[in-house]
Amino acid sequence: MQENHSSSHSPGSLVALRHAIWPYILCLVWGIWWGGLCFYAVVVVPIGTELIGSVEQGFITQQVTQWHNALSILAVLCLCIEAGRRRSRLLWGTGAILAIVVVCEFVWHIRLTALMDFQDQSVPEHFYGEHAIYLWMTAVEWGIGLLLPVYFFASGAEQMKSVESESTQ
Repeated sequence: MQENHSSSHSPGSLVALRHAIWPYILCLVWGIWWGGLCFYAVVVVPIGTELIGSVEQGFITQQVTQWHNALSILAVLCLCIEAGRRRSRLLWGTGAILAIVVVCEFVWHIRLTALMDFQDQSVPEHFYGEHAIYLWMTAVEWGIGLLLPVYFFASGAEQMKSVESESTQ
């Protein structure tokens, strides 16, 4: 007697699989984006500053920040997808704020990069005042990132219950 495996590929099970994978992707993107920011700020920058100096570390950070900014765009896109999935005005608003912060960081990063002398590995004295503004923007980004999992996981349990009930129907 041959076992029927067609039920494992039914539309309901594919929907359940898609619903199960998306939170995992969302968690991974958030972890890389926000966790990377935290790890770099708390571990890498202080060690680099101690070993090679703050100006030299700044030139490394200038390169790393380009990657972080790209990850920030991915995080905003995922947040917008999740806001659409949940039809959540709170998430749309949070996504809009985060998008504005990320755009401002992009613009400010270009401004800071223009002040850097890559040949001599130096920056003008007023660079640090400009950099402080960038750090405040990053603090806002960090704060938003800190709050997102609270919302995702608090309502995630309810979503999983509804997905499970949909897939069994």
